[in-house]
Amino acid sequence: MRTENISNSYEYVTNTDTIANAWSPLASLLIPAGRVFRVQDGTPLLLKAYDSTGTELTGSADVYLGWQGPVGNTVYQAGRTMNYGIFARITAADQENINTQGRRLITFDSDELARAQRGEESLITGLTADYKIILFVKGPTAVDITQASYQFNFDAVVLTDQEYLAAKSGKSLPVLG
Repeated sequence: MRTENISNSYEYVTNTDTIANAWSPLASLLIPAGRVFRVQDGTPLLLKAYDSTGTELTGSADVYLGWQGPVGNTVYQAGRTMNYGIFARITAADQENINTQGRRLITFDSDELARAQRGEESLITGLTADYKIILFVKGPTAVDITQASYQFNFDAVVLTDQEYLAAKSGKSLPVLG
């Protein structure tokens, strides 16, 4: 188990322009075979997004983290909806400062917590291969990912399938040697 920083340049992330005035996926992480991704409650999100003119999104835009299973089109919102204003008011460098992260934490909504408590798939329990973790944006203007300053990042706990199954069953992994 290790922590990896998921960003707009992470190898399994696809970045896409958004559509104005509609919830649109800005970035999708397709979980690769043999790995399981979890996001911890209270993980900070760093985000800077711009429209085609290079103007930063307005504070009236909204953002949330969600996920989608490998089959079907259902998207589950996992984190609370955050107003983009909390990202627009501060530079990306200052967003990395632990003293300023309090309002930009990915915190799970009650539905995601309930899924985890029931032992169902969730960002809390871990998503396996072919699931997607998606960063959604809705604002009055569309995000243009070709803008040089577009960026986001957050940390995810990454497990192997074996680590995930051991944790799920409550058994430890055998020590090889």
